[in-house]
Amino acid sequence: MANKSGLDNLLKSVLSVGNAEQNFAYPPSVFSNHVNIVTSFILDNLTFLYPKYADALLPFIGKEMIAVTDGYVKLPPNDYRNLIGASIQVKNGKDCNDPVIIDTASEFKTAKLKAGCKSVPVVMVSKAEWDYRTTSTYAFPTYENPIGIFDSEKRIKVCPYDIARVELMYVKKEKIYQYGYIRQPDDTYIYDDATSVESEWEEPAFELLFKGIFALYSAWSRDNSILEYSMILNKAGLF
Repeated sequence: MANKSGLDNLLKSVLSVGNAEQNFAYPPSVFSNHVNIVTSFILDNLTFLYPKYADALLPFIGKEMIAVTDGYVKLPPNDYRNLIGASIQVKNGKDCNDPVIIDTASEFKTAKLKAGCKSVPVVMVSKAEWDYRTTSTYAFPTYENPIGIFDSEKRIKVCPYDIARVELMYVKKEKIYQYGYIRQPDDTYIYDDATSVESEWEEPAFELLFKGIFALYSAWSRDNSILEYSMILNKAGLF
């Protein structure tokens, strides 16, 4: 079944509103650039708006449990883009990842002992609040109220410093999409799957993608009738 948010369907949908042919009046390279610009814009905004539009963002959501080393959490090196949130597992005011001391090696019993764990969010704070909280005698972070701060582009500092592991929920990097095509004798073109880098978006994102790409297309084409329709669409949502 064709993906509604696939490149070819997005292009056809945009051109259909302007009653335009699929030819080099709207070059595939320009369309590809528009898709990539809109994708970046949407990912940044949906990260900020999460969990609103969570179904649209789903193909890009990653989760990873990461060990804390000397109070630092290294961000996933290969696919990390934006942070949605971080959390730790806590039971009775203690880190659930602490070693469980029991008198048997039974995995079942260990699982039962850990069953009472709850997820506690790590609240990301500013440098000023971090400095205040980590030196305060009464507002110092605890396992029930942990905090974090971006130390660099590649890691997060957390407090309490002896937290064992942090679960990160994040937005993964997108691909650089490319509309591959085969040129036809009449100067039109058709989609070529073999030379394309296809969209990772799925159907729930179609409306957001369509409105964003159509807005760029209308500005690029300088067609007043298309621009007016784009303005009508913009009043209805994210774009």
